[in-house]
Amino acid sequence: MELTRENLRKEMDSFRSSLKEESISHSEKSFYLEKDGEVASIILDEVGTKANKLSTSNMLRLLELFMEIESDSKIGCIVFKSRKPTIFIAGADISEIEKMGEADGEDASQGLMKLQAVFTYLEKMPIPSIAAIHGVAVGGGLELALSCDYRMMTDAPETRVGLPEVLLGVIPGWGGTQRLPRLVGLEKALDLILTGRQVDSRTAKKMGLVDKVAPKELLEVKAMQWARSLAKSRAKRRYDGGHSLMERVPGGKYVVFEVAKKKLLEKTKGNYPAPLKAIEVIKATYGGNLEKGLKVEAKAFCELVGTPESNNLISVFFLNDAVKKDKGTESGVAGLPVVHSAVVGAGVMGGGIAQLFAQKGVRVRLKDINWKAITQGFKTAHAIFAKRVKRKRMKPFELDNAMALIEGTVNYTGFQHTDLVVEAVVEDMEIKKKVFQQLESVVGEKTILASNTSSLSITELSEATKNPSRVVGMHFFNPVEKMPLVEIIRGNHTSDEAVATIFQFSKKLGKTPVVVKDGPGFVVNRILAPYLNEAVFLLLDGVAPEDMDQIMEKFGMPMGPATLLDEIGLDIGAKVSKILYGAFGDRMKPPPFMEQVVKDGFLGKKTGKGIYVYGKAKGEKTVNQELIKTFKPKARDAKLTDEVVERRMTYLMVNEAARIYAEGLVRHVSDIDVAMIFGTGFAPFRGGLLRYADSLGAESIVSELEVLSRTYGERFKPCEYLQQLSVKGGTFYERSGNGKK
Repeated sequence: MELTRENLRKEMDSFRSSLKEESISHSEKSFYLEKDGEVASIILDEVGTKANKLSTSNMLRLLELFMEIESDSKIGCIVFKSRKPTIFIAGADISEIEKMGEADGEDASQGLMKLQAVFTYLEKMPIPSIAAIHGVAVGGGLELALSCDYRMMTDAPETRVGLPEVLLGVIPGWGGTQRLPRLVGLEKALDLILTGRQVDSRTAKKMGLVDKVAPKELLEVKAMQWARSLAKSRAKRRYDGGHSLMERVPGGKYVVFEVAKKKLLEKTKGNYPAPLKAIEVIKATYGGNLEKGLKVEAKAFCELVGTPESNNLISVFFLNDAVKKDKGTESGVAGLPVVHSAVVGAGVMGGGIAQLFAQKGVRVRLKDINWKAITQGFKTAHAIFAKRVKRKRMKPFELDNAMALIEGTVNYTGFQHTDLVVEAVVEDMEIKKKVFQQLESVVGEKTILASNTSSLSITELSEATKNPSRVVGMHFFNPVEKMPLVEIIRGNHTSDEAVATIFQFSKKLGKTPVVVKDGPGFVVNRILAPYLNEAVFLLLDGVAPEDMDQIMEKFGMPMGPATLLDEIGLDIGAKVSKILYGAFGDRMKPPPFMEQVVKDGFLGKKTGKGIYVYGKAKGEKTVNQELIKTFKPKARDAKLTDEVVERRMTYLMVNEAARIYAEGLVRHVSDIDVAMIFGTGFAPFRGGLLRYADSLGAESIVSELEVLSRTYGERFKPCEYLQQLSVKGGTFYERSGNGKK
């Protein structure tokens, strides 16, 4: 497409005719112009929403503003400013990406290229432009900034930039694959594009992605000073290209691509086509003509949009977005603010919880029975902060400030001022009851009492207190700093206010909360238990641990079940299995020999021996032959194919999830998918456990479970709810009316 003024105006008029008048009016109110002498500021402030997004109508509005600026000969520089408190531009309108998947490939590609041309028009304007970025600038937001000549970011923690399109199963489509490598070099660009990660101002400045960093309060002042200077010189910027030594060596760039592809396949097992496509596009276009590269990018984008992987990843995006808008209760009651907190129990979990609270600026008292335990809790917290400093995500003085928010104590002094106390002592009901009874006598009337229990009854625990309405479960997953899920357990007496407080606070901590009713194992552990039990049954049936791990990693799990058992600890797995066996009977019966394995000291990675034996080098492990001798596995039957292994493990999870939904332990079917994706890493490209089940069909799953039941035992018997879905031809999401795109 020729980027003449006349051509683009025709294209814009053509696009406008397909848009509703209210969309055009909305965009005109959302993006507008302010002139100050020789500087034109384009103000981004989308009406009626917390975020600026780049919809088709908003893109056309930008083009209108570019043309208006160009017609004013007095203007010598453009500055983009957002009026949103924490967002510059949050990317493209995801619903429009969904619709593109339904369009004809060629039509979609042509439409995308027309929108690409808006940014190219900006880039080719004779006057310089500055993106003054405060808050999140991702996807199309960063692509707009890359089309500007210069970029300035604030040093505020909420200001981050990135190209997360691969997390939606597509690639950057408005020039990201073309402009970012030209600006910062191949290696840095591939790192951002292939991972979808976001970086702060320090990292962005170091990699050459932004030119200047300013305090939040001075951003506009500094940007306008810079703009006035540029308005006089009219200095346009050319790509500097932060090329690495490898790129400058003849043939070096091909090595960069091969290394990137190898690392990607090791991580994704080829399950995610988008990052592979990104490598293909950049390899074919890097160093070439920009407009030709944009065509290649647009074509590749349209090949990916609408694929099952993209559809599923977009559905995960909407699940996460729904959590952000949710308040945690049907009543919508507001939670109480949490400013002062305490954690009882300074073990690994307690220390990790205290570290997380302090990282988010919440003052926390860390209590245990002696100072030795407190010291260990402090070491746990400090080690996590130290890793952040080492990775340049935190400055040493910030570490000191955060640690100062954690206070150690061996008594309950100061607890009367807390808004929230989290109990993280040993997993013993009687001990926990005593702790809660002690807490009730020292905290304020409105203090929320939360337990980090992974399996014990919140209802029973609350009934040991005088005010059970303020007792709630707040189940973090280990390691606390990495695992995004928090299960919020509502006991029979828990108030809406207590649930809403923990739900709201979990989001403040950067976690993804899901509310579940009280029940053995709650959601994640109840679904995971039969999966891990089956892993041991498969070992007994002769499936090698490394083969089983490989099968499930290929399926899309972040680690195989044998490795996961070692990570959790075989002693913990055996204990949880025993609790669930007591609650649910034979379908949760632990495999034989598990108690003996624990007695033998094969506890997993923490002792160096479990299903695997772990060496000193990172990732070094071999199968524990001593454990295999205890199990005495039979020879693997030829009928026990990789496909059967996969089904034995995944269909058990689907069956248990169906029971959980039928029992009403979650508010929405989507809560189960949220819990499994963010609590276990269940393959996001499959959309979640129950969306995966819907893709197979209940009839197919029930039929296979019946076969497995006849072959391997009653634990595979399909539950009543799943059988009902099979008979009626229903699906989890249709029947629930929730979680749809």
